[in-house]
Amino acid sequence: LAQRYQASITPIREALSRLAEYGLVTYYSNCGVSVIDFTDEDIQDLFRFIGDLDALAVLYCETSSRKPMLFFELEETLSTGSRLLGVENREEWETYSRKFHKLFYDFAQSPCLAEACNRFYPKLELLTGLYSQEGKAAQAIQQEHEGIFQAIKDSGFSSGAQAMRCHLQQDMFLALGAFRMRKDKSD
Repeated sequence: LAQRYQASITPIREALSRLAEYGLVTYYSNCGVSVIDFTDEDIQDLFRFIGDLDALAVLYCETSSRKPMLFFELEETLSTGSRLLGVENREEWETYSRKFHKLFYDFAQSPCLAEACNRFYPKLELLTGLYSQEGKAAQAIQQEHEGIFQAIKDSGFSSGAQAMRCHLQQDMFLALGAFRMRKDKSD
């Protein structure tokens, strides 16, 4: 890797160490590293877990003294995301899609939740990258985000938490489909 990317060994080693922390590579002492391989069960478990984690972050926001700011940030993020989809800028839209989820962690004001998010989201982002830039998938995700926000505004944070779980379940089906398709192509 150092030769390929014309970099010194130290930053390569640090990058691989960080990837190992996130569970994206497996480190074998004195042998090297290998990229993780997902199974269908791994994907299902990860999306269920993140769904529960995201839902918990939504619930924690209910007691935040900064709810008006959260609502403002969510509206801005959704508006920008919608505009980006309109001009078919999927790559930048993905940034706003991630921001939608991260806002709940920011306003939940829970270091434990933030740590769990930082630990598991890299795996999720690896999988969502398989399908999120497809036109229909991106539109569906954007609509689900808008539905989550609407559920919070109309019925409260517990309804938003349930909508968040449903959203991650739908994402799980998209990830499984994209993963299986990619796996079939490589076999």
